[in-house]
Amino acid sequence: KQWYQRRVRDNSYNFPMEYKRTLMKDGMASLRQSLNEDLSRSARPDILRSLGELWSEFMREIVPNLQLMFANIDYLGDSVERTTLRHFRDEVVLETNVEVALIEAKSSNQNIPKNLIQMLLILGNMANTDTSSNQKRICNMCAQVVYPYLNPFGNDNGS
Repeated sequence: KQWYQRRVRDNSYNFPMEYKRTLMKDGMASLRQSLNEDLSRSARPDILRSLGELWSEFMREIVPNLQLMFANIDYLGDSVERTTLRHFRDEVVLETNVEVALIEAKSSNQNIPKNLIQMLLILGNMANTDTSSNQKRICNMCAQVVYPYLNPFGNDNGS
């Protein structure tokens, strides 16, 4: 608390950068740890189910609270929601073996959890402003679970 107060008083506190660097990094590490703990407790880990459940909680509890707490802060042209979703994509989703799990599920005709499909579609919808390789990976996963899927990057549609 004192660190924060001193930086604000000295005008050296850049909230958007600190939000991205500390709050998001620590928060996403905590979510990733929670996911890993959930998977390690299970005799038959199901990353798709666990990640889908984490996503539901994230969207129901965490994102709205962050939006409420930081509603009046200028984010240098990016919203709290968009910044938070990008960090969730990069530091939670893409740090798991979800791509492999999707391929295995598709080859064995396993049902994909609806909340995981929702997650991929919401994260995939960021493609209109984000053309990073991470965004392309998400769009390719969307193409695996949604048919037909018009991939903004022109990759195959998963069929």
